[in-house]
Amino acid sequence: MVNFYTAKKKINGKEYTAQFNGISAALKAVDDSYIEGTNNTSVEKLSKYLFDHVIVDPKGLTPDDFDSMDEFNEVITFAREVMQGNFREKKEQKSNTKASKE
Repeated sequence: MVNFYTAKKKINGKEYTAQFNGISAALKAVDDSYIEGTNNTSVEKLSKYLFDHVIVDPKGLTPDDFDSMDEFNEVITFAREVMQGNFREKKEQKSNTKASKE
């Protein structure tokens, strides 16, 4: 069973909330984002998935909602990290690793 964790990040003064939907969802999102007949990922397809399923607030984002590619890329990077489960604080991950080794 997947726990739907959320993470928040402020980017250029606007707060974004992203939701972790599970590793299976992340794998499917990447697979569905390939450009047909190639091994290349479509940024357009992947960003659509991220805006539709990972960024839960604000809802309904599109690439045209951003003033620059830098801002767009920062939001996409945040969303991809959450999608892949890489949203927990580094400190928390280290303590979990330590606990599991003991």
